[in-house]
Amino acid sequence: MPHLIIEYSVDCIDEQQAVTMVDAVFDTAKASGLFETRNIKSRAIPISAYRLGVEGRGFVCVRCRIHAGRSSEQKKQLSGEVVRALRELELGVAAITAEVVDMDPASYTRYYVD
Repeated sequence: MPHLIIEYSVDCIDEQQAVTMVDAVFDTAKASGLFETRNIKSRAIPISAYRLGVEGRGFVCVRCRIHAGRSSEQKKQLSGEVVRALRELELGVAAITAEVVDMDPASYTRYYVD
């Protein structure tokens, strides 16, 4: 926790940009002070089948899945900082969005290998 899941339009973002986004989102979560660095996980998922109202410009959508306990203000701050960090990369997409959602502790299980 958190899980920072970046979905992006594969036809507008190349692999190096995807790696840069993963790093930027990770660094933003780390700088927020809300999480221990060892618990932050970020990844990018390319999306090839999508449809937008604006053709040819693509998107980036980040879902920040966190354990409950953060205030609405902290969540809003995190989503704003994530969008800001991605805007600074000048990706040229039509939309950059971020959402912070609480994970359901009743259904979340984890196992770490040493």
